[in-house]
Parts: sequence; C-alpha cells; structure tokens
Amino acid sequence: MVGGCAESSTERAQRLEPMLAQAGFRMVPADTAARSEKLGRLTPLRMNYQSHNGKSSYWFADPYVCHCLYVGSEQNYGQFEQLKHAEQEEKAQNVTDMADQARYEEFINSPAGEVFYGQ
Repeated sequence: MVGGCAESSTERAQRLEPMLAQAGFRMVPADTAARSEKLGRLTPLRMNYQSHNGKSSYWFADPYVCHCLYVGSEQNYGQFEQLKHAEQEEKAQNVTDMADQARYEEFINSPAGEVFYGQ
C-alpha cells in the first residue's frame, strides 16, 4: 500500500467485491444459521478454489461487509485476475503521475525554475 497504510478487512472487501461481481462471480448470502456457520469457518477475504471432475470452483468469503460468499468458475477467476491487474497498473500510474507532479512543482519553485520561467 502507498504510504505504508494497511488495508482494513472492510476496505479490502469493499475494493474487491465490485471486481468479483464484474467478473461474474455470484453472491450467495449467508442468510441462514447453517450458511453463517460455514462462512465463519472459511478463510476470509482470500480467493480459494477446489477442483472436482476436472473443473475448478472458486470462492471468496466475506464475513465483514456483505456477510456472503462469492462463487465463480475458472473463467470468472480469470476475469477477476485481469481486473485486479488493471487496478494495480492504474495505481502504479497514479503513483508515477504524483511523483512527476511533485518533481515539476519542486523545479518550478526552485531557483532554476525562476530562471527558466521568470518568477
């Protein structure tokens, strides 16, 4: 994370769940006592998978925000990974843009900037 700030469980869920939905994962609410109990036994906010008969099923448990399980296929998982990668590239570009802006402002406010721009 930028600036050394740790992402809270709520922030992580709020950041990833829109991508899961966009990738086609289906949200299954933990709306019964049995589902809620099962949700509590799953590793929260981590992608998990299981193979059965040559097919992989993926799930993402969120006991914090939606109190639900996102369930998807291998295709959904691939789309999710593409979305995550795009988000990471966008964040990296934003960091680069901020650094470029800071260097520009430092130059403009320096003696060299005064010479070039007559300030």
